[in-house]
Amino acid sequence: MASTHGTSDWITERTSLSLETGASEHLWEGGRRYHAYREGRYSLPNDEIEQQREELMHILVMDILDQQLYLAPMAEPPLKIMDLATGIGLWAIEMGDRYPEANIIGVDLSPIQPTSVPPNVTFQVDDIEDTWVQDNDYDFIHMREASGYMRSTPTVIESAIKHLKPGGWFELQEFHWMAEKEDGTIDPNIPVNRYMDFMMSAAATTEGRKIPIVPEIGEIMKRAGFTDIKKKTFRVAYGAWPKDPVARRRGAVLSVNAELVLPTSDKILGSIGVTPEEAETIYSDCVRMFHDSSIHCYATYYVWYGRKPEETKNKFAATGR
Repeated sequence: MASTHGTSDWITERTSLSLETGASEHLWEGGRRYHAYREGRYSLPNDEIEQQREELMHILVMDILDQQLYLAPMAEPPLKIMDLATGIGLWAIEMGDRYPEANIIGVDLSPIQPTSVPPNVTFQVDDIEDTWVQDNDYDFIHMREASGYMRSTPTVIESAIKHLKPGGWFELQEFHWMAEKEDGTIDPNIPVNRYMDFMMSAAATTEGRKIPIVPEIGEIMKRAGFTDIKKKTFRVAYGAWPKDPVARRRGAVLSVNAELVLPTSDKILGSIGVTPEEAETIYSDCVRMFHDSSIHCYATYYVWYGRKPEETKNKFAATGR
């Protein structure tokens, strides 16, 4: 993106950003705390409530994936890893613990990561929707629960493939929040889907972006140049209505997580004329749905991964032409 500084000064400024700089400052609005660096770029707060929600999400995702941190079929453990929109950094920290020979960097707009981390894990304050200043030889780039808040997920994916080494892998994990009934159909009258309709309208009207985008990630990755693209999906109940204890546990955690997200939508819904009173009604309907065991519906957790093609040798090299 454009900068008021010269390019070299700008890159030096961004590269040197650390948790000790002014990027550690925060903004407050409506009783919630938000990032100050690149103000407004990410709509969710970064305060203690949000950090607890992120921790809940990490626990839920690890449960869904049977404690696997990634699903990409890498032949060897990755040694150089980047975690995009790392948040409180739990994924990066666990990767550092599991792979002590690897070097992991987590990048986020907010400096909310712990300071006591494995020695092979570092964090950087930066905007992944801007021009990247990181190296271009990563083995693995990971992103989780971020694309729905970005102005241009395709741009981020294009940056990812540029910064992978040939043969390196990219993986994106994210919930698709539209609620599907048990037969896979979508009822627009389900409260969560009414909420999503408002959010989709607000995102398109105020920012010109499309949500949800996660079902389309495979095609976006293909256009960016990835190969061996695969998708895995996992259905997670809204609410604790399933009889299976594992599904019930996951549904309960998902619903708590969603309840914590809902009130953060006031500002974006207000941008399309939804009053605070109307927003509260939307949220309350969703919460009642989570606790209504007669409503059986699911969110879907997506895992997309793909590989940057290996470099091919010049076809004339072998013949000397």
